[in-house]
Amino acid sequence: MRKILKKIHLYLALALFIPLVLQGLTGSIMAFRSEISNAILHHKFDLSEGDFKSEEEIIAAASAAVDPELNPAPLRMPEERNFVKVRFNKKGERKPVAEVVIDPVSLQVLEVNDPSKNIFRILKKFHEDLFLSEIGKNIVGIFGIVMLFMCVSGLVIWWPKKGMLKRALTFKFADKGKKFHRDLHGAIGFWLLIPFTAVSVTGIYLIYFRTKESNKLWHSIHDGTVWGIYGESLAFVVGLLPLLFSITGIALWWLKKKSKKVA
Repeated sequence: MRKILKKIHLYLALALFIPLVLQGLTGSIMAFRSEISNAILHHKFDLSEGDFKSEEEIIAAASAAVDPELNPAPLRMPEERNFVKVRFNKKGERKPVAEVVIDPVSLQVLEVNDPSKNIFRILKKFHEDLFLSEIGKNIVGIFGIVMLFMCVSGLVIWWPKKGMLKRALTFKFADKGKKFHRDLHGAIGFWLLIPFTAVSVTGIYLIYFRTKESNKLWHSIHDGTVWGIYGESLAFVVGLLPLLFSITGIALWWLKKKSKKVA
């Protein structure tokens, strides 16, 4: 059974490592999209000193910068001192067609952007459906199922023999070759198994089973925002795991194959 799992684990990894790595990397970037976006704005503009104006005043100032037929979406005021983004959509539609960046103190309009061209929205679209709408969502759902299988099969393959647990939980940078890649692959996989599994399960749920009531909760677990900066940091690290596992796993496979040829 273990040998069969090893082969399936290996062949799935070799066949799908590129899309899985891309899914992971886009997820890592999305984990800090708000922080990155705010950092860019603070680099380009200076936030005025003083108290924030009311939501009504901010929306009114932003509305003056866009087509009067557009409706403002519900406003989310920043928890910290940041610029405010007011999104607008067409009547009867939810998809935003304009985003106004405004200084909440001076009410100065700083930018009017097209949300469809926002790099984070593009990455989000790729992460969710590969730009392929419903077909893409199903493909991404399959990727989630594959990653969940890799979690379970990886644990079974890694499971150490009696008396070897302590060794299996660590790795040493001083080691080289097959031992280094095997130990790093197994130890990191074990210590981050729970968050990696959680991201996989929530991703599958959001594709196949989500409802309007549960969507927000499951999404906040998926991207780590439910636990604030600590959760976002963990989600960022989890997004890097497919890259790490691909490098160590393929290196281990190649070194084994090479040693067999020499023998």
